[in-house]
Amino acid sequence: MHEGAIIHSLLEIAKDIRIKEELKEILEVKIVVGKFHQIVEEVMITNFDFMKTEYEGFEKAVLLMTEKDVSVKCEDCKHEFTIDEPIFMCPKCHSFNTELISGKELYIETMEGMKE
Repeated sequence: MHEGAIIHSLLEIAKDIRIKEELKEILEVKIVVGKFHQIVEEVMITNFDFMKTEYEGFEKAVLLMTEKDVSVKCEDCKHEFTIDEPIFMCPKCHSFNTELISGKELYIETMEGMKE
C-alpha cells in the first residue's frame, strides 16, 4: 500500500513545518490529493492515526483530505473535461491527444496548531 509511504512523507514535511513555525502541538493537517493517485481516504486516515504517535506534537492531530477530480484538456478541440476512469479520450471529438491538467496533486494545504 502506497498510502503508508505517502503519510510518512507528509508527516516528515509537517514535522519540519511544526518546528519552523515553533508550534507545540498540531491539531489538524489538511491535505489535497488528486484522484489520479487512487488513494483510499480511510486507509490514509488509519495510517495517519497509527504513524502520528511517532511524531512529537502530533498526538491529537486529525487528518482531513480533499480530493481533486482528474481534469483533462483535449489538445485538438481544446475541450476540458473530467474523467472517473483512466480513459483519456475527448468526449467531444474522440481524440486521444489529451493533456492532464489536474488530478495529480498531493500536498499539505494547511495545518492548525498551538504555540507554547
